[in-house]
Amino acid sequence: MQKGRDDRAAEVMRRLQLTEVISTASSPERMIKVSLWKPVYRQALLLGLLLPLFSQLSGINAIIYFGPTILVQSGLSLSGSLQTQIYFGLANVIFTGIAIWKVDSWGRRPLYLVGSAGATICLLLTAWFLNVNMENYGWLLALPILGFLLFFAFSIGPLKFVVASEIFPSAIRAKAMALSVLVMWIADAIVGQLTPIMLDSWGAAWTFRFFAVCCAIAFFAVYYLLPETKGKTLETIETYWQEKFNQNRRGENNNK
Repeated sequence: MQKGRDDRAAEVMRRLQLTEVISTASSPERMIKVSLWKPVYRQALLLGLLLPLFSQLSGINAIIYFGPTILVQSGLSLSGSLQTQIYFGLANVIFTGIAIWKVDSWGRRPLYLVGSAGATICLLLTAWFLNVNMENYGWLLALPILGFLLFFAFSIGPLKFVVASEIFPSAIRAKAMALSVLVMWIADAIVGQLTPIMLDSWGAAWTFRFFAVCCAIAFFAVYYLLPETKGKTLETIETYWQEKFNQNRRGENNNK
């Protein structure tokens, strides 16, 4: 019916004896194609692109893909580093449960802010430990990394999907979600290729400082751009974007 083939749709519905659906489905307006780049959708689209981008720039791939190498260079034995990597994976799975448990009671925005701030601190601590001679205490490096996994797993990691499914107005949701996922996987591929180069050129400490800066930028992006969507309908969020756009436009007109 969205493609204008009402007669064909009505015939199929009659064969299936869906008379009630015919009467209700024929009344709504046809879906209108709307540009993804309309100014009113700009902030929602920007958030939908930044959140998956920062999730990959947070350093999670460096830990998951290259964790054993980093731990060996810090002083742990190869067997010890591989065992620790297993603990990292388990911790990532377990800590994600916090997001599932608390996302509807604490809200998306607080979890994001606490998670990105905590991840920044843990990455800076990791960089500091990597600069210190940890030959006899290499296991201490695992503590800030576990802390990072805790903060990542209940905020930056899973919440990008939750937020993206809520902030996009219905007119652009399908296209915007596809673009958001595309950005995430492109960023994943790029970071996966660049991380070993960064580790070789900058060293592990400066690589983790770079990831800490990205998490800090994510904190401010969420603080200034992301509204709380907990308990709000999609229509309410869509109205929020429209009202905010109108308010900003009125402000620009008053300044002229």
